[in-house]
Amino acid sequence: MDEDALFAVGTVLAAIGGLLERKDVCTTTEFAETLGGVALMTAESGEQYRNRAAYVGSWAQMVRAAAEHAGGAREH
Repeated sequence: MDEDALFAVGTVLAAIGGLLERKDVCTTTEFAETLGGVALMTAESGEQYRNRAAYVGSWAQMVRAAAEHAGGAREH
């Protein structure tokens, strides 16, 4: 996956996290933590899944960053 695609998917997941939070399904942070757990489980599934786990982990961090930014924006 190229870098543009990596960031595009992360951006879409961050937007979905925001929608889930606004609809009271879960917080964006919870969504990020779930993605992080998926990344960890994927990594533990075997060496052949290392790249896949890295992508999911990157997306989890992007969603977490969006959650932290949104939380800071609400405080102002």
